[in-house]
Amino acid sequence: MRLSLPITPQSTSPWREALVFAGLTIALTWLFWLPGAFLPAVLGNFMLAIGSFAPLAVAIFLEIWLQENTLAPRQWLKTLSARGVAVAVLLPFFILMPILMLRFNQSTLEIGKLLNDARGMWFSLILLFVLALAEEIGWRAYLLPRLKTIPLYLTNFFVGLLWFTWQLPLVLAGRFNESENFGSFFIEMFLYSLLITPFFNRLARRANYSPVLSAILRAGLQFTVAVYFLQGRADPFTDTFGTLTIGWLFVLNLILFSQLWQGKKPPAEISELERVMPLEVGN
Repeated sequence: MRLSLPITPQSTSPWREALVFAGLTIALTWLFWLPGAFLPAVLGNFMLAIGSFAPLAVAIFLEIWLQENTLAPRQWLKTLSARGVAVAVLLPFFILMPILMLRFNQSTLEIGKLLNDARGMWFSLILLFVLALAEEIGWRAYLLPRLKTIPLYLTNFFVGLLWFTWQLPLVLAGRFNESENFGSFFIEMFLYSLLITPFFNRLARRANYSPVLSAILRAGLQFTVAVYFLQGRADPFTDTFGTLTIGWLFVLNLILFSQLWQGKKPPAEISELERVMPLEVGN
């Protein structure tokens, strides 16, 4: 039986490649995530880890199938800068800062224990970065360049919607759910996907579609959440994907609207707050 796809090297376009990538990635990921999300921890996490490599596998497959050479790992490293890495490393703490501060104020979170737990889990951070990089090579290095002809706000919404759909097995399994009803959790995860996507996209676009910085941000968020949960799950308000985080992300998207949803502003129009919290990590 011969493999057939709706695109060929002689008949393709950026939009076709984007849609085929999204369809194949979601299908291949779900093949592992649907059972993995409901299996016991050890086997389930193994299946989830395999599924995380689906975006990378699909991107490489399409590169070979279409006889293209758009993925350039050496160029990704050339776009890195100390400032860009610093922004990607600090963003997880900035995004989760309200829930950390509130729980610390409520005496339900010990900062010292948080730091000790983080030091004891350093190897997990490396594994999370590897998985995040595999995902981001597909979503940011392969998909984003094929959407650069459409307005940025449509790109953010389209990628955020696809990213949420891609994660549906985890959402349906109720992972990270602290809400009292599933409907609220579903809406929160949908909003989280839409509001966090512009940060990933911005880091990648400013680094010439390098997936490294967005992978650092993604791994940092997952690692911080994992360490945070070691001191007990929070209530729905201060949960990592709860109301407080969604509200804070909404505020950040408003403050940084011109950068996240419209692209770079002229230097004279950049506010002092945007200078303090920049996402200008390119040259």
